[in-house]
Parts: sequence; C-alpha cells; structure tokens
Amino acid sequence: MTRILLVEDDRWLGETYQLLFTKAGFQVDWCVDGYLAMEAIDQQRPDIIVLDLILPWANGLQLLQELMSHYDLQSIPVLLCSNALPADISIKELVPYGVVEIIDKTATTPRQLLRAVRGAVHAKLSY
Repeated sequence: MTRILLVEDDRWLGETYQLLFTKAGFQVDWCVDGYLAMEAIDQQRPDIIVLDLILPWANGLQLLQELMSHYDLQSIPVLLCSNALPADISIKELVPYGVVEIIDKTATTPRQLLRAVRGAVHAKLSY
C-alpha cells in the first residue's frame, strides 16, 4: 500500500485530506509541523509527501532542505501544497528538492489534489 506523509497544520484540511486519501486506498500519516514530519519519516519512510509551506516550528522549506541532506530521502516525491506560495519561487527551483508539483490550496479542490497525488505516485512507479 502506498504511504503518504501529509504535513498540514490546518486541522480541518488535514482531516479532510487524510479521509480523502484513506478512502482512495492510501495509508496516511499526518503531521502538523516539520519536526513531527521528520520523526514520522524516521519511523516509516513515506512513498510521497504532501507538504504545506507555512507550518509552525520548522516550515516546509526547512523540511525540504532537511530531506535533501539525507541521501536516502532525496528520492521521495513532494507535492508542495500551500496557500502562501511566494511569487518568486518556481517549480524549476524546487525540483532539486524533490518537489514534483506546486499546488495552490486556494485554487485546488480535494479531488484535484488526489489526482495530483495519484499522478506523482504513478510517475514514481514508472521509474
């Protein structure tokens, strides 16, 4: 079963996404900050990460940097899903950090997010 690490501090969205992914047949671990996410990754490596950018304690960019500092974690695909995306950050700049897609939460439905997750999982399995 494909394991998703959902890193989202908004409780309502976290519960919504967790239920959505679980119903779609994924195993979901949900964390509310970057520190808890690293603990979860240490306990059980996810197949994909859905990552909010603005988080309490360690933010999404700090988590991306931490992932890149570990050779064995660099291949985990990341969907950056946030409503606070800086205009000067592009997918091209984030690809080296494992980001496969940038998703604007304010313009994306849960169904569209699920489609993006399935696409990233399919792309990973195609390697």
